[in-house]
Amino acid sequence: MLAAALHEFSQKGLHGGSTTTIAAEAGLSHPNLFRLFSTKKELFIATLRRVFETIEREMIQRGAAADDAPMPVMETAWGELMVDQDLMSMFLQGYAACHDPDIRAVMQHATRAIFEQVERMPGLDAGQAHRFFAEGLIFMVGAVMRLENEATEEGWGSRFLFSG
Repeated sequence: MLAAALHEFSQKGLHGGSTTTIAAEAGLSHPNLFRLFSTKKELFIATLRRVFETIEREMIQRGAAADDAPMPVMETAWGELMVDQDLMSMFLQGYAACHDPDIRAVMQHATRAIFEQVERMPGLDAGQAHRFFAEGLIFMVGAVMRLENEATEEGWGSRFLFSG
């Protein structure tokens, strides 16, 4: 069910996403969906948490296991995660929904957790964690906009993605 919610919310956001569509995609009745999650916002938050669990598992844990050279491992892992358009779009939808205090709290907690885990890795400091996070956001935006089609030698996409 969270996979169906990820797809729907990543494309349409909190307010545009349809719980009827999510229930149908998950093979549930609409009332059964609301037995599992009492509100659409609760389902949205659970979906965001799944996104951050994936990032934790696929990027942070792999970086932490790399001992002396976590940065290249995390960069590769982030590149692999960026292939998943729904994951990247949902991450951005979370930031877009920060007008809601509950979602803002989830996003602040997850953003802080990622930043501080990167910051604590061997050989890294706050400045490197900041650059990694900032560049990751730029690449995430590029992935969602599918800038690989514009990332030619002379294209603006290359300048946007690789000028820093």
